[in-house]
Amino acid sequence: MADGPDGFDLDAFLGKPLTRRQLLARGALVLSVPTLAGSLLAACGSSSPSSTASVSPSAAANPVGQAVISNFPDWIGPHEVADFHKQFPQASVYMNTSMPSTIAGTVELIKNNPGAYDAALGDLPTLGQMQAAGIYQTPDWSAMPNLSHVDATYRHDYPDAVPNDYGFGVIGYRKDMITEPITSWADFWKLASTKVSGKVTVEDLDRATLGIALKSLGFSANSTSATQLNQASQALIRLKPHLLAAQSVNVSTGLANGSIAMAHCYNYDVAVAQQSNKNVAWVMPTEGTVGYVEGFIPIKGAKHLDTTYAFLNFHLDPKEYATFVNATGSSWVESAADPYITASLVNSSALKPTPAQLAKVEWTAFVGAATALWASAWAKFEAA
Repeated sequence: MADGPDGFDLDAFLGKPLTRRQLLARGALVLSVPTLAGSLLAACGSSSPSSTASVSPSAAANPVGQAVISNFPDWIGPHEVADFHKQFPQASVYMNTSMPSTIAGTVELIKNNPGAYDAALGDLPTLGQMQAAGIYQTPDWSAMPNLSHVDATYRHDYPDAVPNDYGFGVIGYRKDMITEPITSWADFWKLASTKVSGKVTVEDLDRATLGIALKSLGFSANSTSATQLNQASQALIRLKPHLLAAQSVNVSTGLANGSIAMAHCYNYDVAVAQQSNKNVAWVMPTEGTVGYVEGFIPIKGAKHLDTTYAFLNFHLDPKEYATFVNATGSSWVESAADPYITASLVNSSALKPTPAQLAKVEWTAFVGAATALWASAWAKFEAA
């Protein structure tokens, strides 16, 4: 057994499959496990190969072989893999959902096993770490014509790989418990320390929660300034005595049953809570917020990129892509899929923000060596 801090069972931690949303709650652990920290900091010192990586050959008309894709459990349409195999009998896809539960761990595993993986689902920090580690492969865009269905916004915001989904932080609240107007993170801090003290939660996630503190102070959610990060940490420390908890699970349940009056949570938490309680509302803060956009990243040296590109092209067909959205309840990157998505999802303002609201989202990005500063700032908040 490999142990981390305080007898932490590293092998068990790395071997346990996580959902995409559970992984978000473990972001703060990246630098708390020494073996992973060393890998990450080594990668931070490397130069990105994104501008020099060779473009892979175009996908074959009839792909052959099994592509291995790192993904989260059930983060795909329920029949997509089987339906793809029916269309391409000589090709198949294996979704590996038993990956390490940190970005650094996943990157380290892929790098140490060349040729074992063909693609990985990842957000912008994951993409940045893969580029820094030299395992990123520039996609063959021509092999995936269904990329034309992806909205230009997400192609722009996630330009180096295949966009798949996104999420962002909001202020979720019970309008029957809070009658004062809420428009900003400043209002969140004020109400949390007065009217609803003790019935407030924030995400148990360093990049998201330090990020909204940075936004509340007028800074970038991807700051690399030790001074700014310290100010954000102090803002959270002042808030902490009024928190019910820092939590990333069961937030929607708490909002629905009233045990939580107000929360810094993800948009999908609000969407779920609103299905069972009409008093749940949400706000896009005037200062802006923090979100993630993620997609599938080809891996350098992969053995079955033809199959990978064929599957991703299949996945991006609007009808197929809609099966993923309907199964996960995630915000989606293809407006062309709207006619095939369940009406309750299409009509959810939390899952389908307006362009003006989306413009206020700052996507979490790779911050390189400043990751250590983030870990330190988050540790101060946790210890307070």
